[in-house]
Amino acid sequence: MSSRKDASSIALSTGLKVFLSRSVSGASGEDLLEKQNSEQGLMPVIDDEAGLYGYTDENRHMVEAFRCGVASIETFHDGVGVVEMLMGLYRSAELGRTVQFPDAELETYVPEVARG
Repeated sequence: MSSRKDASSIALSTGLKVFLSRSVSGASGEDLLEKQNSEQGLMPVIDDEAGLYGYTDENRHMVEAFRCGVASIETFHDGVGVVEMLMGLYRSAELGRTVQFPDAELETYVPEVARG
């Protein structure tokens, strides 16, 4: 039997963990933690989150594309699609129902968390 773990379990199984309690308070809005499986208990501390989630490589790609004068893999329209999907997800959660695309109300929609 192999003792080798897959990369995802190794990356999230750091030796350092922090305990969080729901007694922690903060201003209303987005949650105190993002990208976590739970909101309390022992949480792994990820030392290179940008690298683990691919942000470093994404940034490197964009800089290299700009330096070489070529188009990046992702386009402006890809970005618009991602934002539209995210706004649809926020709106769906707020309304408690499925949002159908295209949704003209997304043009002016501001998520609750951004309304202050």
